[in-house]
Amino acid sequence: MRIKCEMDIINRVLPSLNVKKGGKGCHTQLSIGRKPQSDSKEGILFLMACTAKDRNGAKYQIKDNIEQIFAKFINEGKATIRLKDPQQDLCLCKADPLQLKNFLTLLRKASLGENIEKISLSTLAPVSTKSVDKPKTKMSVTSRKDYPLTKSFPSLLEHLHISQCRMKKIDSRIFQLKRLLHLDLQENVIEELPQTFSQLTNLRELMLSRNKIQTLPTSLCLLPNWKETLSLLDLSNNLINLLPIQLCELDNLVTLKVDHNKLQNFPPTIGRLKKLKYLSASHNKIETLPCGFMQLRLEHLDLFSNPFADVTKSDLEEKEWQVPSLVECCGRMIRKNRLAYSDEDLHTHLCRYLDSARVCWCGGFCFEGCVRAMTSFSLKTLSPTVSAVDLQGRTDVPVLLFLCSPQCQHKYRINPYAYWR
Repeated sequence: MRIKCEMDIINRVLPSLNVKKGGKGCHTQLSIGRKPQSDSKEGILFLMACTAKDRNGAKYQIKDNIEQIFAKFINEGKATIRLKDPQQDLCLCKADPLQLKNFLTLLRKASLGENIEKISLSTLAPVSTKSVDKPKTKMSVTSRKDYPLTKSFPSLLEHLHISQCRMKKIDSRIFQLKRLLHLDLQENVIEELPQTFSQLTNLRELMLSRNKIQTLPTSLCLLPNWKETLSLLDLSNNLINLLPIQLCELDNLVTLKVDHNKLQNFPPTIGRLKKLKYLSASHNKIETLPCGFMQLRLEHLDLFSNPFADVTKSDLEEKEWQVPSLVECCGRMIRKNRLAYSDEDLHTHLCRYLDSARVCWCGGFCFEGCVRAMTSFSLKTLSPTVSAVDLQGRTDVPVLLFLCSPQCQHKYRINPYAYWR
């Protein structure tokens, strides 16, 4: 029986001799078996650890030689095997959790002298170089001729870069890479993003610039793994004209790039992206910003070359207030409490109605029962590093806001530049 992992050997005698050893794990193949030409029933069982430097392997007798097995973090692929002779700890990590559980179960039985003849054991012979080479975690493909058509991607990939391969659809084999952290598919011709992104449960960075993507599917923004782990999303140089409001559910998003698209506005609840630090949306068609934009606290902001209007004074729409309809009251409560909804739960018309919610300056939601106002706002208050929005060096931009009640309207009239939430 064999498993592959990273292993660090700790000599327990060294600290008593006042000798420190900085541990550094190396890729190892661990095997349980008997030496070649040993009798299958009477041969002594050994634990053999083979590395790239020692392909013949270090052998440790198992029976009555395993002092303890520490497996508290076995679900993370980690464990420690404490030997009596020599006085060493074999610290394992980056192992497959299921394989590690089976391996340690067999090791316990062998150390206690239990009968394990029904289990297939390994022959303790020198291993090939391929078996102990460190697995490939990074891969870059920059031309169509180098694309792996006849062989699969290395299963332990963490960083994958594929560009200039004229890829129209994302290869389904990519979604089988469970350890993938960074996926870079820039400079292709991808048009759609599939729902199968849900299989990449550890994905942290997704780069899709210079493709032909027209929409960012709402369902992707609601994927648990995107909401919990995705920190960088690059959609620049595509054909996107609308960002879904569900984008604001990506709680861990730090960097968002949407330069060179066809965006006309940002989602009204963009202020919910509390961890967002880097935002670039240059060369789009954005004319005004939602008032929720003022809730952001960024480190870098770039909105250059957008057709922002020049607003010099506050403009408040006059309206006679009426009691909100029952539909509006229900819609406000659904959006306020962030209740999930879909076409399966509600009629499509009601879903679109909820999607059209406007965010008041106070942070509440409103629909028809609101008044519209326009004011100017300095981007310098949001970020220490701000690019001008035009060649004249302007950093003041128009902000479109909605007021949900007479109280909010009164506060706005007193000071249109105060943001009270």
